[in-house]
This record gives sequence, C-alpha cells and structure tokens, in this order.
Amino acid sequence: MIPAAVRLSSVLARPVRIPVWVAVVLVAAVVVTGTVMWQTVGDRGRPAIVRGVVTAINMDGTAIGFSADNGHREGEGLVLLGEVPWTDASGADHQGSRPTCLAADSYGQRVELGIIDLHGTGGWPTKAVVWVHRLS
Repeated sequence: MIPAAVRLSSVLARPVRIPVWVAVVLVAAVVVTGTVMWQTVGDRGRPAIVRGVVTAINMDGTAIGFSADNGHREGEGLVLLGEVPWTDASGADHQGSRPTCLAADSYGQRVELGIIDLHGTGGWPTKAVVWVHRLS
C-alpha cells in the first residue's frame, strides 16, 4: 500500500509543461465566460429601490402606474406579483396579503417600491414590484 502512495505522489510532483498559447486561450475563455455570465444575470434578484407616487391601479389590482421622485419612471407601468411583502405608513410589516395602499382603482399614494427587471419582451411585463413600503 505504501509504495502505491509514493508512486502517486511522485507522479503529482512532476512539473507539467503547458504551452503559452494554451494558457492564453484558457485565460481568455475564463474572461469571456465570466463577462457573459455577468451581463446575463448580473442585475437579477436585486430590486431597485425607488420612491414616488402611484398614478393609477387597474381594477383587479395587478398592475400600477408609477412616477418616481427622480422623474426617471414617469408613468411607468409595473406588474404587482400577488401578495408581496409590504409595510404600512406606521411601519408595521405585513406578509400574505395584498398591500392595502394599492387598492384597485386608486391613485396618489406615496410609496417606496422594490422593482425588479424581468427582461420581458413582447406582451410580457418588463418590471415587477416585489415589495411595497407606504410612505404616506
């Protein structure tokens, strides 16, 4: 048993020669793969935190119009994905229910939203609200 272990360690101890061009190709492949992965999934899962005013809510409460305080999201339509975590104006946290501040057919509420980019195309939504904090 011991001689086999000695032989294995002597095989692993030998220097391995890799041509320079192979090393360059390997490094380039790792860099390209990392860049593609970062571009593909780099911003998913981290919501943008945006304050503003609700400009409209559809009749079934599944989509809202929103204008951000900074003006970058003027009248943007956002999908509300079911029962999202939310905080009321007094600071109480809620789970398992729809935000009461986003009642159907209402508008004018000051809120802070967690918005995530869904990268939707065509008829699919491109942005979704994942949490709500009522400011007033």
